[in-house]
Amino acid sequence: RVVVKSITPGKEPSGTPTQFTPMGRGTPIGKEGTTLRQGVPQKPYTFLDEKARGRYGVIRECKENATGKQFMAKIIPYEQDNKQAVLQEYEVLKSIHHEKLMTLHEAYITPRYLVLISENCMGKEILYSLIDRFRYSEDDVVGYISQILQGLDYLHSRRVLHLDIKPENIIITYMNAVKIIDFGSAQTFNPLILRQLGRRVGTLEYMSPEMVKGDAIGPPADVWSVGVLTYIMLSGRSPFAEVDPLETENKIQAAKFDILRLYPNASQSASLFIKKILCIYPWSRPSIRDCFANPWLQDAYLMKLRRQTLTFTTMKLKEFLVDYQRKRVEVATKHRVLLRSYHHHHQQPTTAP
Repeated sequence: RVVVKSITPGKEPSGTPTQFTPMGRGTPIGKEGTTLRQGVPQKPYTFLDEKARGRYGVIRECKENATGKQFMAKIIPYEQDNKQAVLQEYEVLKSIHHEKLMTLHEAYITPRYLVLISENCMGKEILYSLIDRFRYSEDDVVGYISQILQGLDYLHSRRVLHLDIKPENIIITYMNAVKIIDFGSAQTFNPLILRQLGRRVGTLEYMSPEMVKGDAIGPPADVWSVGVLTYIMLSGRSPFAEVDPLETENKIQAAKFDILRLYPNASQSASLFIKKILCIYPWSRPSIRDCFANPWLQDAYLMKLRRQTLTFTTMKLKEFLVDYQRKRVEVATKHRVLLRSYHHHHQQPTTAP
């Protein structure tokens, strides 16, 4: 586990090759093959407020000095023994470009940090977007799920699994469009030879049974997470989360959840959609293309009209978010302590001005 004193990219030893000039101004953001630049990005960027903190690093807002544009910087400390695992996120991001996915702008590497400068996806996390209104409809949920599936369909076509689809990784922009963010758990895959992961990635209550067991994984793992998210939006509850992580694992491995805890007026079509997705066997789950063909997601006039008439108050979702946010603060605090510590054999980095 990598632990650092300061997450601000520090000044590196004088022997480190440094290139401060940002990527060519005429290059569109997210251009495939974004170069991994050597050195710290402190001249081209001004680092602003910390926005989030997790297992692997810190997210900070930053401003590109030459253009004044706002971006998000993910600053990930690493050591030589986990360098390749850390670089996986960069390798994934530089190869993808889709309107439903966060876009990489630039990337920098130093002897101690990987810094990913990405599109600033302005908006709100998906559940907070729903509770902004007094009531929301099944049609609102379908609109978001369809967009998430579009992003995942593209990602899987590029042979990439996200493996951490959860509410905080789905941003709803002010144009009501979905942006999938945080590719820290993403993995490439070969559809002909699915493999086991060497380490556990993702977030437990959204993991599929095969991820929990450590079996080989493929696109059905992401489809499962979409099912969990759909259940939460239509019930204000998590289908598998328990106080004891072992109980959560047992429920996931048995695919044990209560479909009757959906809102009383949730449609049978929605219920069937969730039951099909939250299937214990990955090969029995619908593919993303199957999901697109599911009757519940169709935009036929009568189906859409029915979805629009099925509305839910936000009370249960608000209660869920209070507890969910408390857990997130606990996790962030734990990582704040870990990231402040420093291995005794490291030199303390200098904080950026």
